[in-house]
Amino acid sequence: MGGTTLPGEAFLRANVPGFAILDPAEPTQLPLEARDFGIYVGFLVTWGYLIALGRGRAKGMPKPWMLVTMILFVGIMGFDGLNAFFYDLQVVPHLYEPRLELRLGTGLLCGIAFAGFLVPVVNFSLWRENDMRPIFENWKQFAGALALLVVLFVMNASELGIFYWPLAIITSASTVILIALINLVFVVSITGKDASAVTWRDALNPFAAGVILAMIELGLLSLLRYAVLGTTVLP
Repeated sequence: MGGTTLPGEAFLRANVPGFAILDPAEPTQLPLEARDFGIYVGFLVTWGYLIALGRGRAKGMPKPWMLVTMILFVGIMGFDGLNAFFYDLQVVPHLYEPRLELRLGTGLLCGIAFAGFLVPVVNFSLWRENDMRPIFENWKQFAGALALLVVLFVMNASELGIFYWPLAIITSASTVILIALINLVFVVSITGKDASAVTWRDALNPFAAGVILAMIELGLLSLLRYAVLGTTVLP
């Protein structure tokens, strides 16, 4: 992202201190590629949307028709990923040439699906309050989450430099948060603290433990990748 030439952008870079840092003059990569961006950021934005709806502690799984839709979203992402994998191999037939827009779009759909599956599990493990409402009550609420994903798609696909830092920050945060929430489920189960949190403050300790574990896990994965591939850039 970056290197764009919106009206007045060059003037702002030249005359406003720090604007060139906030709006890169040269194209700059986000921390994650398009599909991973969609999965992690799509999850985090959907989770934030659920909290804003007042369903941040809901323990009920989505209604059956929503579950089927979300499973379909994961399947679409998997299909596009397999097609891209076959394309990279160059020895297995593929149906179409991979496109960044498809990687981004299918990743975002998978992100909302992950929120639908994971958030109820986290809430069931963490909160004492027995809020058994489904996290999405109706199509209207579900459509609201999809609308936010459309906004994310447009921001990312626009490649405008003014969006680089907001998206880069939320991308990095979403990666840690998603892994931390998975760790949180194991932490509260192992420590016998299931369904014990009453306030958000009560949730800080298990969440912090999840974050620490996430940082360790990501660090070990980075070391393993470096040991195997060194500084090789994958296609």
